[in-house]
Amino acid sequence: MNPATTLSFARRLLAACAATLFACAAPVVAQAGSVLDRIQSTGVLKMGYRADGAPFSWETGPSAATGYAPDICQRIAASIASHLKLPKLQVQAVPVLESTRISAVINGEIDIECAGTTNNKARREQVAFGLPYFYAGSALMVREGSGITGLGNCRGKKLGTIEGSTSSQIAELKNDNGGWTLKTFKSMNEATAALGRGEIDVLMYDDVTLLTAAAQSGGKLSVLAQRYSIEPLAPMFSKSDPELEKVVLQAMQQLYRDGEMDAIYKRWFLSPLPGLGYNLNLKMGALLQDNLRRPTSYVADWTVM
Repeated sequence: MNPATTLSFARRLLAACAATLFACAAPVVAQAGSVLDRIQSTGVLKMGYRADGAPFSWETGPSAATGYAPDICQRIAASIASHLKLPKLQVQAVPVLESTRISAVINGEIDIECAGTTNNKARREQVAFGLPYFYAGSALMVREGSGITGLGNCRGKKLGTIEGSTSSQIAELKNDNGGWTLKTFKSMNEATAALGRGEIDVLMYDDVTLLTAAAQSGGKLSVLAQRYSIEPLAPMFSKSDPELEKVVLQAMQQLYRDGEMDAIYKRWFLSPLPGLGYNLNLKMGALLQDNLRRPTSYVADWTVM
């Protein structure tokens, strides 16, 4: 083979390799694109919420949400708009369930979930979290006069939880030798209604949401004192966009440092809840107070007691 033929062959080989590499890489580039890029191109931030998760989030109309978590996420949205230099950013509320919230983040159906989700190791393998904005504990709600005082006397009872929640995991972990029959529900409203009708004997879920449901029951339901976990709750978003994580963490750190978080907390836990007509009168816990003093992205994993 003469030098000219060799050079021609080499050029053709390089061109073929380049074409092959481009063909392999092209689909990846097409499917990529950060969450912030999507928000900037659409001018819309899709905020996931749960319709019946008061005080963290609840529905006030079709695809309209309010609550402690959306209030915080509105501040995060303002920081995202500033970072992207958008004159206006529409926050679109998108309802999600416990069982669908993580896939909704991963699939891009929502950009951030603001509803009271526990930040734990297993979930951090799939999604990212902002700073903790509340520490909840799994608790039990029963009908008044049930005689149930804790999990210790639930043997032979029907225990309800919410599908996809950490409480459902706790109920399974503590169900030694099938002590109770476990039934899961898709929403808090469904589970509370089932408890009221006697279809289940006890409901295990986050304590604050249970306290809200008990307050709405007119004295028919009550929340027992014992807690079975300590769980940091935080906004949840895609881990595929490090720049988004940076903006969220900086926005929350600023909220915590400038004292605005104290006012937000008082609005939802120490004042009458808008449209619901009662006040939880729940003072800020020591763990959250410490987070406000020293805002950091480090979080200990949730603890089952």
